[in-house]
Amino acid sequence: MEENLKRVLRTPEVLFIGINGVIGGGIFLLPGQVADLAGDQSLFAYLLAGVIAILIGLSFSEASSMFTKTGGSFVYAERAMGKTVAFTVGWMSWITFVIGWASLSNGLVSYLSALAPGVTPYKDVIIVVLVGLLCLLNTFGVRRGALTVVFFSIVKLIPLALLIVIGLFFVTHDAAQAGTLGTPKNFGQAVLVLIFAYGGFEMATIPQGEMVKPRKSVAIGVIGTLVGVTLLYMLIQVAVQRLDPALASSSAPLADAGRAMFAGGATVMTAGAALSIFGTKSGIALSSPRIVYALSFNRSLPVVFAKIWPRFQTPVVAIWTTGILVMILASTGTFQHLVLLNVAARLYEYLLVCIAVIVLRFRAKEANRPFKLPLGITIPAVASALCVWLLCQETGNQLLAALIALVLGLILYGIGRATQQNAA
Repeated sequence: MEENLKRVLRTPEVLFIGINGVIGGGIFLLPGQVADLAGDQSLFAYLLAGVIAILIGLSFSEASSMFTKTGGSFVYAERAMGKTVAFTVGWMSWITFVIGWASLSNGLVSYLSALAPGVTPYKDVIIVVLVGLLCLLNTFGVRRGALTVVFFSIVKLIPLALLIVIGLFFVTHDAAQAGTLGTPKNFGQAVLVLIFAYGGFEMATIPQGEMVKPRKSVAIGVIGTLVGVTLLYMLIQVAVQRLDPALASSSAPLADAGRAMFAGGATVMTAGAALSIFGTKSGIALSSPRIVYALSFNRSLPVVFAKIWPRFQTPVVAIWTTGILVMILASTGTFQHLVLLNVAARLYEYLLVCIAVIVLRFRAKEANRPFKLPLGITIPAVASALCVWLLCQETGNQLLAALIALVLGLILYGIGRATQQNAA
């Protein structure tokens, strides 16, 4: 069965999908946490976390250059390790996005309430309307969804760029000196926090079946995202340190830095956070349904989820199934019970992709790889070891939650496969 998706996404749009996936509401909280944990080594913490993320991203880039199908990590794992393992990767990836989308939906309403307290009683209505709007945009064509992502990616960078310019070039020397940080409290924990802040770059790998040049675009999107975000995060950290002497104790570091920028600066940064979160939501709305589509297309889930709307050539059932689930989780608060498995599920996906690259070096030696890493399997092997190390930093409850989600997915997979075999 051939995919019937429309190839319209170009490389710049893929790059923005990656950038938008990484830069969300978290950056508006990160500088204070990092300053508290890493002290005067904060910039090095960003750099080290960026290098680790880039190593993982390089593995994604080599794997993606071998394929032109929709699904991202699911597709790579299937070629390397078979359908069952691939299903677990796709399932955990989808769960990560669904929980993240529900969590961001609540976070967005919180920021909107700070700007306009009168909207608080209408929280559930706002969530349903905004999630529905994003589903609608993506139903009417991947191009519309991608343009929404590009628009909000640019908009969310404006307040951050303003912060960097003012913090670096318009703060007096004495004020900058007052913001000097102390010795590190827990440098390793700071790096761990930052690693999670780089998550989301994999969104750029998922809609390969709708890219004009999928083998080239994903590598540029992933590597460009991680290099660019590392530099941006470091510049933001320096700027905020110069603007806010009490950064390490701040619970809303960019809003506090905004107050030091100019009158109304805190409001500008709060609005920037709201726009940033909505931008990330738009990226998830584009990418996450494509995982369900890929799982269904591969017959790991009921085939109905692979249904395409002929007019717009979009996976309409997968889009609205994902969106409605997000509405339910966000409106009822159920997502709060699932947050524990979010990070562990994402690391599981990263680990399996890195392993898939190693396996494919032996199982598919002659396969076309427009992007091939140097040094043999060294880079994916190091990236795999780093993923295992990061998983070991998780709490027992987080790992247990991820394991339960994995077992539940396998049960659904087993039921689905048995049903299809009986139908045949």
